[in-house]
Amino acid sequence: MSPAEKEARQMMADKKAQDAATKAYDAASTTPPKPAKKMAKGGVTRADGCVTKGHTKGKMVSIAGGGKC
Repeated sequence: MSPAEKEARQMMADKKAQDAATKAYDAASTTPPKPAKKMAKGGVTRADGCVTKGHTKGKMVSIAGGGKC
């Protein structure tokens, strides 16, 4: 058996063990799962107050004094 084959078999065994552990953890959980949060559809939200759907084209901002700080 080659080292690559041994590694592949070990990875499959680890995956099966993790799946079994996850299933056991979920079965033992006493809190119900939270429902998925519904998100708004389409476009960019106004989270930052400056971008809305369709207005994402960049613009140059002029600075007084040529940008020297």
